[in-house]
Amino acid sequence: MHPADSAGCGLMAAATAAGHGERVRQLLEHEGDDSVRADTELMLWAADYGAYELVRGRLEPDTTARMLAIARAWTATDPVAELRRRLGDPAGVVHRHPITLDDGDRTECVRVTAGDGRWTAIQTAHPAIVIHIEEQLGAGVSRDELLARAVADRNPESVNWSEARFTVTGRPDAEATLRWALSVLDDPDPSARRFAADVVHCLSFDQEPSPDLACAALAARLPAEPDADVLISLITAFAEYRTAGFLPEIVAHAGHPDPMVRQRIAGILGLSLPLGADPPGEVMDLLTVFGHDPDPRVRASALQISRDHAFEHPVTAQLIAANSDDPDLLVRVEVLAGLSRGGDVAAYEELRRLGAEAGEHSRTAMIADAARGWLQRARDTR
Repeated sequence: MHPADSAGCGLMAAATAAGHGERVRQLLEHEGDDSVRADTELMLWAADYGAYELVRGRLEPDTTARMLAIARAWTATDPVAELRRRLGDPAGVVHRHPITLDDGDRTECVRVTAGDGRWTAIQTAHPAIVIHIEEQLGAGVSRDELLARAVADRNPESVNWSEARFTVTGRPDAEATLRWALSVLDDPDPSARRFAADVVHCLSFDQEPSPDLACAALAARLPAEPDADVLISLITAFAEYRTAGFLPEIVAHAGHPDPMVRQRIAGILGLSLPLGADPPGEVMDLLTVFGHDPDPRVRASALQISRDHAFEHPVTAQLIAANSDDPDLLVRVEVLAGLSRGGDVAAYEELRRLGAEAGEHSRTAMIADAARGWLQRARDTR
């Protein structure tokens, strides 16, 4: 039996192979179908397979404890060894494939194929399932334990990491959570610091609790952070707390050797550009620097920010002209978008062509769609 999808390990393919395909389809299409949700065999299979999307929000009293035991067993097991044991083939061939869940989180499908063609697979979202069920049962673990589980995964894009972060930030004493997260910002493990910075960032959305405490701690940590990924999270959280003005604590990292740090700073500069007012010269000066950055991602960000927040400023026109022959697609898309906003029909048509090539759900297609409105407004004002 072989999976139905080209990737070889889709949820529906695995469910079909296990005899649950139609029930999974019904569950995904009809969330309110209690008869499907109460399907004990299906939900136990979902816990075993690591199907986080099926388990989330669909816990039933008769199955929850059993699902927790099944998922928890996987967290202490080598998945390849267990899948080979189930197949009875210690030399089964291993295939790994990344999976993007509906909310954008990631997991991994591990599939083992025996010499006779039989196969079995799981998704590695069991830690997230365990955390979710524990919280539903009121048996949630400490913040330190949730941190340890996230760090064990070491992938900030994984559902295991995000479920741990969501659970930490959802604890009722937000100030205690903030103080805990700030204390972890000095941890020697960069993954622990990254998790803590992500927690602080999540707590910053409403600038509560204790924004002054958070800002002071972030400002102290920013110049000391050696890891680029952690630094980006710290910068993002600090900017969320301090939305107004030109932020010297962040600008101090504008020459950072990692282009992703520079790109993040370029994006944050948009927060310093007030609508309907002349943009600060210091901001436009830095956008000019970023617009000539050696990395195309940074150049593209500078073009986007200047186009969206300071289109009438001379620097914007200068950046568009300076990058007009850039061979990088990211930069070219932003140049064409800027020209389209200024009323250039040929630029818009080229942007629309690139959007069609990239696909209707691509960022290029979305920019092209926005450019159609810009072009029309440019015509209306002539």
